[in-house]
Amino acid sequence: MPFFYPIPGARRRALLVVLCAGMALPSLAQERPPEDAAALERGAQLFQQYCTECHGRDGRAQLDVISDATDLTQPNYYYSGSSDQEIFNSIANGAGVAMPAWRAQLGSDAAVWDLVYYVKSLWEE
Repeated sequence: MPFFYPIPGARRRALLVVLCAGMALPSLAQERPPEDAAALERGAQLFQQYCTECHGRDGRAQLDVISDATDLTQPNYYYSGSSDQEIFNSIANGAGVAMPAWRAQLGSDAAVWDLVYYVKSLWEE
């Protein structure tokens, strides 16, 4: 006897489609820490450690390393959107071909949020 309840064919296919579709969606942040001076400082440190190679120390991406790296000072030109959640998803899950996912290296959603807050601080008025 199987250890699970057998699911009829049509329902099994529908369940499989739903489960697979859920895996393809980018994960959303579970908790959003406060946007404060400490978060900006942590974000600045993370940015210098992980992001300057492609985006430059000032976030303008005027380097020859990645030809299509986003100029982070111009949110209107962000490839994947400039809302807080869209920036979070781009950092955590990657964006496009050149931007890798950073959630694993950063270690937590809170660290990703720190980077989101810092990136927003680079925006020109």
